[in-house]
Amino acid sequence: MRLQSKVAIITGGASGIGRETCRLFAREGAKVAVIDVNEQQGMQTVDLIKESGGEAFFVRCDVSKEDDVIRMAARVVERYRKIDVLFNNATWYTIAAATEMPLADWQKTLDINLTGPFLCCKYVLPEMMKNGGSIINTSSVGGTSAFYKHPAYNAAKAGVNLLTKNLALDYGKHQVRVNCISPGIIETPLTQQDLQDPERAAKLMERCFTGRIGQPADIAYAALYLASDESTFVTGSNMMVDNGWTAR
Repeated sequence: MRLQSKVAIITGGASGIGRETCRLFAREGAKVAVIDVNEQQGMQTVDLIKESGGEAFFVRCDVSKEDDVIRMAARVVERYRKIDVLFNNATWYTIAAATEMPLADWQKTLDINLTGPFLCCKYVLPEMMKNGGSIINTSSVGGTSAFYKHPAYNAAKAGVNLLTKNLALDYGKHQVRVNCISPGIIETPLTQQDLQDPERAAKLMERCFTGRIGQPADIAYAALYLASDESTFVTGSNMMVDNGWTAR
């Protein structure tokens, strides 16, 4: 029960890393606000948590829209009276070189991956500053290493890394810790387009020192450490959970 009595907001909670983290946090004692644009799958996450005896509810929210985020934060406070943990996990990307990428795809990638975490932090921080808390942002190895045909994603995740450090600096005096996690290749619905291509999958496997692709639980347990009181001396950091990707 490493998160006993804590209230956690997890964006992108309908599937993949988000769903796995929602379920783990609930098992560890947290009350979980499952945040996503996919209501059907988000409610499935809530049902899975409740079937296991946990506490959760769903809020439909597009993290790139300010009004949605304001409403989401207010609903969590109304229901649970506080916010202890924010995991900014919602992610989206498209594959195209800069000269081939529509401006709308560039903007959507930045909106979800960078503006979304900014907005969630902006409207959760005033509540979190009352009693302290932990913010965890999902970055990527793509925030420090370039990928072919991912200009928007690389730019957005690099922005997340510095946003994390800035917020850690500005709000540490309020006992709010801010860190990010940089996953390597993780098997989720979003990465299927890469993993189903044999040539691409083989190249990705070469980046994994111990010879396996990551699973959502690998990231969920990293987030659990950063959300728990075990990491109270950790802030402004970027935790690489990448099976060695960035080591060479």
